[in-house]
Amino acid sequence: MLNAAMQVLQRSGWWGFKVESVLRQAGLSTRSFYRHFEKKSDLLLALLEVELGGAAVGLRRQTAAADTPSDKVRAFVAAIIDMAYREDLAKPSSLFASHWRELLPEYPEAIDRCIERMMAPLVEAITEGRARGELQSDDPVADARAIFFLVSSMTADQATLGGATPRAEIEHIVLPFISRAIGLR
Repeated sequence: MLNAAMQVLQRSGWWGFKVESVLRQAGLSTRSFYRHFEKKSDLLLALLEVELGGAAVGLRRQTAAADTPSDKVRAFVAAIIDMAYREDLAKPSSLFASHWRELLPEYPEAIDRCIERMMAPLVEAITEGRARGELQSDDPVADARAIFFLVSSMTADQATLGGATPRAEIEHIVLPFISRAIGLR
């Protein structure tokens, strides 16, 4: 059902998303839907969790490939920015980034778990950098959260706008700020 829902979502967008279309795409009955989900927003949350889970795996992979904590932070930031500028990532990023806030009031804990999973490699990089004396941070979790929300909100805007601001300009805005905040070398 999730594959069918993703196909419908990609085809019709968030506002045109109908459970009936998902059921038709999946060849399932209404009863089948209600065996798995209480309401449409539960299905949308499940889709968001799958999408953000995949993003978290990608962030971890790209961050792990870097050598130093500073390089890991840069790799994390670059991977987040990629979500707006890489053709294969921009459409899903735009779709979910522009509407996850609608699910936030109903599912704050689930959304927070997704965000924590996405932020984990950044928290680890800042913690490691602090331990090595390479980065400055009194609170790696809070610093990672601030960096994540700064970069991801700018990225969400660019994904929605089709990358109207050149990628280099986004990097020029965020990287010096991050450097000053945590002593990125």
